[in-house]
Amino acid sequence: MIFIQPSTGYDLKRRFATTPIGVYQPSSGALYPALDRLERRGLLRSEAPPPTEGGRPRRLYHLTEDGRQAHLGWVREPVGPDTVSQDLGMHLLRFVMMGHALSEQAVLEFLASLRAALAGFVASLEQSARATDAGGNPYVGLAVEHGLAVHRASLAWAEQAIATLAAEAPPGEAQPGRVG
Repeated sequence: MIFIQPSTGYDLKRRFATTPIGVYQPSSGALYPALDRLERRGLLRSEAPPPTEGGRPRRLYHLTEDGRQAHLGWVREPVGPDTVSQDLGMHLLRFVMMGHALSEQAVLEFLASLRAALAGFVASLEQSARATDAGGNPYVGLAVEHGLAVHRASLAWAEQAIATLAAEAPPGEAQPGRVG
């Protein structure tokens, strides 16, 4: 979010709390130490603007060039099949951040990697479901069915997102091929 505009920790907390991105809301105990770590690594720089009358002192964080490059590298990373399930929320957060940072083609390529990883994960879950012997315990099968439903829905969403964005892409831009 600092990629979009310089922000204080309070600004970030407020944006998390008042927008749909709030599902990713970090606690203050996680946010401020993370900002400090990013600044120590040279990815952010901060300044202390004069406090408003009666206001608390705040630090305004700006992205450095190294931070900008690190952010671009992070959002560009393709989704790997080994992380698609446990990191799905983070992959979707990366997707949200792409609109301010990447070309339409790069976003489509990311979505194609997400789709491929989800398709592979769904296929492996389907194989596991066929091989699972619950020994008369219906809970195992029901849990696998839940996982399949969630990841099939995510796969369908990825397909729809690609179709929507590809339809809006300027003529002549390559569109990712169907995977899986």
